[in-house]
Amino acid sequence: MMERDEAATRFMAVVDRLLKAARGELQPTGAAILAAIDQGVGSDSRSLANSLGIAHALVLREISTLSGTMLHVVRRDDRTQRTFVELTVRAQTIALAASTAVNEHSVSSSALPETP
Repeated sequence: MMERDEAATRFMAVVDRLLKAARGELQPTGAAILAAIDQGVGSDSRSLANSLGIAHALVLREISTLSGTMLHVVRRDDRTQRTFVELTVRAQTIALAASTAVNEHSVSSSALPETP
């Protein structure tokens, strides 16, 4: 359970860093989608919606908004509306910087001695 809490905290820290790095280009849902794709949580709208616990329609809307700038649509299933995406080079760069900053902060924080 502790590992899951730490993973969730780290995920939200990456989302926060993405929001700051993108300076208004992303909404929280979009930042969560980018972080999830970057961390290998999902690569299609349905799995992202399930993993993030949000409606598929909201993920589809955000994919539409981010398509071309942060996301590249690989393919769509017309019957299910499932949309497969990948990060653009720009999104990969921002996501890598956000993840690296969070991981470096986690390592430096864990190396500090505990205070009484």
